[in-house]
Amino acid sequence: MDLGTRIVERLSALGMSQAELARRATIPQSTINSLIKRGRRSSPHLIRIARELRTTPAYLTGASNDPDAEFGDDAVDLTAEEREWVELLRAIPPKERAAALTLVRTIATSASSPSVHG
Repeated sequence: MDLGTRIVERLSALGMSQAELARRATIPQSTINSLIKRGRRSSPHLIRIARELRTTPAYLTGASNDPDAEFGDDAVDLTAEEREWVELLRAIPPKERAAALTLVRTIATSASSPSVHG
């Protein structure tokens, strides 16, 4: 399997688009597309791409056949949307995180509680 095929495979496994991968890896989407379509063997961005695809550069380049080799059993399987939530949370200054957590807890609790108006 070549680099492009492995990138597509990981995108599919994670439910992530090329655009989302490019955004997360902070590289142009055209770079991702080029790696997939033109059969390039490497990229200076390979480490960031591998990290966002939850795999290793060795797997993407074909040096390894185990996409989970460096993640082990402790890896948390998050969807692309859940990972975005985590990234957004990390971007909030610590003081505001407490308020954001309180808000999300309130929403989650009210969503799971029976409605008094229904």
